[in-house]
Amino acid sequence: MAVLILVGANGFFVAAEFALVSADDSRLAGMVERGDRLAGAVRRARDDLNLYLSSCQIGITLASLGLGWIGEPAIAQTLVALFSGVPEPFNLIASHAVAVVIAFTLITYLHVVLGEVAPKALAIFHPEALSRWVVPPLVIFTRAGWPLIWSMNESANGLLRVFGVRLPSEAERVHSPEEIMVLVKRSRDVGKVERDEQAMIHGVFELTRTVAREVMTPRPDIVAVPTDVGFEEVVATAGRSGHSRLPVYRDSLDDVVGVVLAKDLLALATVQERGDFDVTKLMREPYFVPDTKSVGELLAELRRLKIHMAIVVDEFGGTDGLVTLEDLIEEIVGEIYDEYDEARPIFTTTPSGQPLIDGGAPIDEVNEKYELELPEEDYDTLGGFILGELGHVPKRGDVVRVPSAELVVERVDNRRVRLVRLVRLLESDEEITGTPPASREEASGGEAPE
Repeated sequence: MAVLILVGANGFFVAAEFALVSADDSRLAGMVERGDRLAGAVRRARDDLNLYLSSCQIGITLASLGLGWIGEPAIAQTLVALFSGVPEPFNLIASHAVAVVIAFTLITYLHVVLGEVAPKALAIFHPEALSRWVVPPLVIFTRAGWPLIWSMNESANGLLRVFGVRLPSEAERVHSPEEIMVLVKRSRDVGKVERDEQAMIHGVFELTRTVAREVMTPRPDIVAVPTDVGFEEVVATAGRSGHSRLPVYRDSLDDVVGVVLAKDLLALATVQERGDFDVTKLMREPYFVPDTKSVGELLAELRRLKIHMAIVVDEFGGTDGLVTLEDLIEEIVGEIYDEYDEARPIFTTTPSGQPLIDGGAPIDEVNEKYELELPEEDYDTLGGFILGELGHVPKRGDVVRVPSAELVVERVDNRRVRLVRLVRLLESDEEITGTPPASREEASGGEAPE
């Protein structure tokens, strides 16, 4: 009976140790919100985790010592009686040698299986449920043995400090964004999280690492109107572009003075006399942000100010682009298309199967999709990278060689790279080094769609 009690005590402390370590704080928080008082006790125990782990270790040590001190002699003595009928002197050998070996084997088996492996597995697979039942007795044990447990815990901490080992704070025990994404990926792999949900969670974390320059509509693509625009012209511009907000500039896009809203123009649609139309009396104040502003901060500002558009300026104060609330939300939920948007994929293929990439494709997305190693620090888009590598205005057929591939310019509009074809290189081609960017219009490998 004493052996079973000691094995059970060892199993209890092992289960308590692994349940406390493995319990998930978010699940415990949900249980507490549903009124589970035992879950609240578990959370309080986890707040002082080192103390309770020390308590578990002391319990395991005492139970193991007890098994060695009481268990083996008790079983060996029981086995000696079984060999009483053996003739002398063999009964002495059997009762002492064989009995001790059998007793040691049996105690070890019970200790490992019932006292270690089984409770450990149970605690790992059901940490929250098990911790609810083991923590209350553990708290009582800890309070009863407080002086011993506290002194041993502090002694261990002091020894670690002597060797320069710093114990983590409570803030360091929580998951980092990278660790959370690993957990989300594991959950997606087993079907607990959908792919779209994983992408949205990733987008939320990327908000603080992304700046306005990376998500803005670049200056050449801005649809804007001058201050002397007529009513019919501004309405036609809004209709053609499908935009509900148009920047208003004085002399050039570097001098944006306001933003006119389509709904304000609609209010004038029923007015008969519009000869004295002045867009400056109708426009709203523009909101300017630097191109290095964090997307997360910008999203919070636009929501707080209740505005939907910001003009992005560079370090010299010139207009670099514009960003809308929709652009920022798309960083989380993906592309949003309305009835005016034309969905244009940034990754396509030629009839022969070679990849075609939009020149405005973000560098990081190109690297991820095609397993390239293009520099992400100096360039935001593939077109910008090609322009920087060539050192001159690109033209159709220009080639930029990168490790394991070539980037062939297929289309250029107004000095901007619009379409790029990716050509994979064979190992024999990769051995050729020092090849400068060239114009190879004839080696198209399949005509790109215009």
